Amino acid sequence: MNDADSEKASIALPPARRRWAKAVRILSLVDLVVIVVATVLLWAVSERTWWGSIFTFLPRHPFLVAPVLLLIASIVADRWSIFVNFAGIAVVAGPLMGGHFAVASLRSDQRPEHALTLISCNMEYFQPGVEDVFREIAAKAPDVVAFQEAFGGWEFFPRYFPGWHMVHEDQFWIGSRFPVQRIDICSTGEFPHPTAISVRIDAPAGPFILHDVHLTTPRYGFLQVNWHSVLDGTGPRGLEAYNAHRASEAQKVRAYVDRVDGAVENGRLPVLVVGDFNTPSVSNLYRSAWPDFVNAFEASGLGFGYTAPCTHHRYWFNDVPWVRIDHILTDEHWAVSGFDVGHSLGSDHRLVRAQISLRK
Repeated sequence: MNDADSEKASIALPPARRRWAKAVRILSLVDLVVIVVATVLLWAVSERTWWGSIFTFLPRHPFLVAPVLLLIASIVADRWSIFVNFAGIAVVAGPLMGGHFAVASLRSDQRPEHALTLISCNMEYFQPGVEDVFREIAAKAPDVVAFQEAFGGWEFFPRYFPGWHMVHEDQFWIGSRFPVQRIDICSTGEFPHPTAISVRIDAPAGPFILHDVHLTTPRYGFLQVNWHSVLDGTGPRGLEAYNAHRASEAQKVRAYVDRVDGAVENGRLPVLVVGDFNTPSVSNLYRSAWPDFVNAFEASGLGFGYTAPCTHHRYWFNDVPWVRIDHILTDEHWAVSGFDVGHSLGSDHRLVRAQISLRK
């Protein structure tokens, strides 16, 4: 049907039907504009402003509601709007919500020779039910495991990692089937807790450095913002000051990583940086600190990869995470052949697993 035929068909519709079709078309176009603007703002101001920081960590699923409903309406009232709403859904599911499709994810069941299975998880102080996480980890048969907020847990380690080599200091626990040597621990001074620990692991394919990190949560900055504090300006100023410390912390951890990597004798070893970054990859804090590392999810992930928060919430669905803040990063020495997110509910975070191998 050409444009002339479409125009004739539109004229032939009853007046009420034409008004309905026009309304659906206008609403579809407006919704697409809103979605595009929200996406541009997210990528442009994510954690650069106080409100951009809040937007970064809000669930973005609600943006799907309007284009889905309008898609249904457009099938009945205005077929031209079908394409507009499909475009809206694609933008929301892709750059706005962080959905990703990597071709490598289709080959994730093909394990390369000498590949390592690496798991990272924030264990949230080993809350009741955490053994479900240990069972899931054991079922995935990892070679290296890195925990954050691993205070305690002594009863689980010998049971689930018998004969493993381990380093356990402060909140960090790193276990490996291969020999592990502690290198250093990082305290940035921005917040009162250590933010990273580094080890050398001597794997059969060659030694490498693993940095286990836990950057500070933005949650305490958000708690300063309410209607009253926004009106008098104290909330936004407090959040921006808090985020300035978080940004400085991220840069200091990156400088620490570079210092440790550069101090290796006989040349630089392959490097992995894993843990709870408390920033999604869209965040300016993340992009400014780790631009030259490969995110294993983006290299071989499928879907949204959300890892937190997984506990009960007053204004959200229970145990439905909406942000991806736990990452596995690799340098240029590694190839990523698989990535997935766990499903156990024994922690406030889902575990992340990557299948990696050293490039020849």
